[in-house]
Amino acid sequence: MKRFLAIIMAAFAFAACDPDEKSATEFKAENIIDTKWTGTLKTIDGTLVKGTADVTLRFTTENAGKFTQKRSGSGSKDSYDLSYSVSGKRISIDCPVINGTWEVTNYMEQAMTLTLLPSKSSIMTLMKE
Repeated sequence: MKRFLAIIMAAFAFAACDPDEKSATEFKAENIIDTKWTGTLKTIDGTLVKGTADVTLRFTTENAGKFTQKRSGSGSKDSYDLSYSVSGKRISIDCPVINGTWEVTNYMEQAMTLTLLPSKSSIMTLMKE
């Protein structure tokens, strides 16, 4: 009986541990200040990817940065200044190409995914440099 209870207690203790909770990092505005992120911007229409671009997103201060994109099939890069603000897991960006409110849908210290709200028609998958 004691062995049975020990097994049950061990099972409860193991089940209470959430491995994702330990590996995930909570997103905070101060974590992105003075950082550079590179990755891909996908524009989506329903289930179809309408366009992709290689992007670089720099958060140089607590409210300003720079956005650079190179669209697929294009040899040129376009750069834009941006301003931004953070509220919880949402980043409001004022920039011609990526203007709008983006939700941080996945965040780790070296990677994050941003999804444009409310349409979810654009997704940026980024790695920290």
